[in-house]
Amino acid sequence: MRPHFYAIINQHAGNYRGREIWHKIQDYIIGLDIRLSVLISSYPGAPRDYAYDLASDLPDKKSNIVILAFGGDGTLHEVLNGLLDAKRKHPLPLAYIAAGSGNDFARGAKLESARHWKKNLQELLKVDHSNNLNIGVYQLNKNPKKHYFMNSFGIGFDGAVVNASNKSKFKKRFNYVGFGAVSYLISAIAMVFQAKSYSAEFEGNNLQKKFPNTFLMTVTNHPYFGGGIKIAPDEKIEMHDLKLVVFQKNNLIQLIGNLLTIVFGSFQYKMKSVYNKTLKDDFSLNVDSKQLAQIDGQVLNEDYYKLNFSRTTYPFWIPTKSEK
Repeated sequence: MRPHFYAIINQHAGNYRGREIWHKIQDYIIGLDIRLSVLISSYPGAPRDYAYDLASDLPDKKSNIVILAFGGDGTLHEVLNGLLDAKRKHPLPLAYIAAGSGNDFARGAKLESARHWKKNLQELLKVDHSNNLNIGVYQLNKNPKKHYFMNSFGIGFDGAVVNASNKSKFKKRFNYVGFGAVSYLISAIAMVFQAKSYSAEFEGNNLQKKFPNTFLMTVTNHPYFGGGIKIAPDEKIEMHDLKLVVFQKNNLIQLIGNLLTIVFGSFQYKMKSVYNKTLKDDFSLNVDSKQLAQIDGQVLNEDYYKLNFSRTTYPFWIPTKSEK
């Protein structure tokens, strides 16, 4: 049975390039006589609200309905959280067409970007079943509510970089020509000299470890962050674990050298000031100072962070290697 797609569209993705691309995709799908219902995001937070409403209102039983998110990592993050907040017995599978600036999930899942929308869509339409993918779960500052991420949760440097990039006048220009990730790189260069180190503590896997000079602390679900930078080169989205990567700042020259290993070499695990650990069980992170953070490219600014992390899975309607 062919899927009935309920598409949640961020038409502003890629500095309004998303609107033009989506019209082409929509015409292509309709031309193939595939059922399509469309919801256009009209305000901040709309993708999450739309996803929650669909998951709450549609019958909670097995069906041919697939939710299709069109936008960037932030749009996918909102849709995923909206679907999970509805707590369905039979989750609605989630499809995705990447049309943002960073598109890190697309890289991790080996999907084409919206610039190659026809190839992406042709592969998507070959899919006939969902596959459960690993996603991260976190609870913040003793709040029992669970939140979800499919890319990463980072505190410190990457949070400051995302915040600076979102405010940058360069981002719209680079998005328009399809090089949105460059804006992250420009912001990263500036924030190396501005972001401060902080104290953090990790507890899990029968291990307790303190990091007195943390500069970047990221919990990630696949290799990429910041628009294609390999923060955890050995991590895979199909694996049922999370990777903790911590960069410590002893001095500025050492730090710049370590960060360059990510951009050009991906051999940061060999550096003494870089800590990494693969985590299959629940764990916690504590930061007792005000820091910027990012969750799937969305900025968080808290006075402190007491975080509990775990994992779950969600059915994604995306091509696997055998289907490509």
